Amino acid sequence: MNLRGVYLAAIVFLSLALLFEWNSEKKAESVEKHLESASSSSMTPENGFVSIESDDMSLVISISNGSIVESRFKNYGVENVEGSLGYRVFGSSDTSSFSYYFKSGFTGVTPEFKLVNSGKGYVELEDSSLGVSKRISFLPNTYEVSVYDSSLDGVEGKAFAGLYRSEGKSLDLKRGALEGGMMNNSSYEGVAISSESDPYSTVRLNKIDEPIEVLSRSGWVGFIQKYFFAAVLGSDDYIYNYYALPKESGMFRMGYTVEGSSTSNVVYGHEHRLFIGPKIRKDLMGRADNLELSIDMGWFWFLAQPMVLVMDLINGYLNNWGLTIVVFTIFIKLLFWPVTAKSFRSMAALRKITPELNEIKERFKNDRQTQGTETMRLMKKHGANPLGGCLPLLIQMPFFIGFFFALREMVELRHSSLGFWADLSAPDPYFVLPALFGLLMVLTQRLNPQPAGMDPTQAQVMKYMPVMFSVFFLFFPAALCLYTVVNTGVQLGQQTYLYKQQGALNSS
Repeated sequence: MNLRGVYLAAIVFLSLALLFEWNSEKKAESVEKHLESASSSSMTPENGFVSIESDDMSLVISISNGSIVESRFKNYGVENVEGSLGYRVFGSSDTSSFSYYFKSGFTGVTPEFKLVNSGKGYVELEDSSLGVSKRISFLPNTYEVSVYDSSLDGVEGKAFAGLYRSEGKSLDLKRGALEGGMMNNSSYEGVAISSESDPYSTVRLNKIDEPIEVLSRSGWVGFIQKYFFAAVLGSDDYIYNYYALPKESGMFRMGYTVEGSSTSNVVYGHEHRLFIGPKIRKDLMGRADNLELSIDMGWFWFLAQPMVLVMDLINGYLNNWGLTIVVFTIFIKLLFWPVTAKSFRSMAALRKITPELNEIKERFKNDRQTQGTETMRLMKKHGANPLGGCLPLLIQMPFFIGFFFALREMVELRHSSLGFWADLSAPDPYFVLPALFGLLMVLTQRLNPQPAGMDPTQAQVMKYMPVMFSVFFLFFPAALCLYTVVNTGVQLGQQTYLYKQQGALNSS
């Protein structure tokens, strides 16, 4: 019995147990703190606000200026616990100066509204002295809001709609390392404009040094953030001047003014269409052209988006995103089996001749030229090619990277469960998946041929690589860990099968 191995396993087990206990306590504290920070009690009717709601979300509107100052989703909680408050896009922070809201109206007109009428799903405001009014209501399309600004006598300004945002991270998104903060913080946040000239142009807030303006019919403008976002959507009936402006008085502004909406300079009214909702690809595609591009899927988005489409089809039958990830990962591995098999055959040949390669290295250690010649002769004889194991894998890499980014950004995985994993978008609280990945890496290392004459120090580093990766995976969302574990497990099975077929399992 290897006592050293037993001691090491015991230490790892006890360490994980202590980490689990500590993480459970921290998680309970984090949930309580998160719910507390997400609460807001100052936006009440007594303080000049009015609320409206639909089946999917509620909005808080400032009566005096007609701004939508807070939005909460009913079907997406801040935390995955009973009675959780709804996730916010618009809102403000009680612990900082952060603020994010929507405002519309006419340029050159600053009304002081009074509440005229309101119901569950609408509110009507009016400034009788200026003859302007505003009606905010929910459109039949889920997560869309109609904001209609009108003037009784007409105004000589332009209709506008804009998102106003201070610097800072988006509300209600977890930032702690053991809460998925590593992936959440790496997601793109910035202004996006879609127009006829450019379907998707983005810029981070701190990069806006001068005004950005784009004229276009249709299109949209929004602030991109993870899982949920808001965008002002144009139509084919008007020409819009989409803009993003540098910070002024602590706020960044992005939106549009309506150009040429009438034959004269007088404007009597305009209806703005505002989307506030989750970033579900198939849903966004039906709302506006290129709106699905707001889901940041990295460099290989053109591969990731079809993958999400296929996953959505599979989930339509399985109705469980965890199982969908498992099935789709296996599907991808089987699809690439011909390429993978070629790579494994080359590695199997190297594994079989590794003892002979080591012998050549030792025999000709003082004659590098002869050593190289004999090595190449042996490899050619047995059909082994060092690059043969690499090139097929490089062909697959864009697909696996695209799938990785797709899983990282899918709001469908948020609070989705699989067995005892209650939230696939958060790190595995039980550390089962990181441990499984480490074990699979160890088994894979034992199969892979060790380069002839590898330096002992380098060999030790490679030996502990599984431990390093397992620790790193403690901070990965469970969905990404699940994908990696299934991918590595299927690959290990394929590799073992082919090595056995090639007679390379007993070689060392």
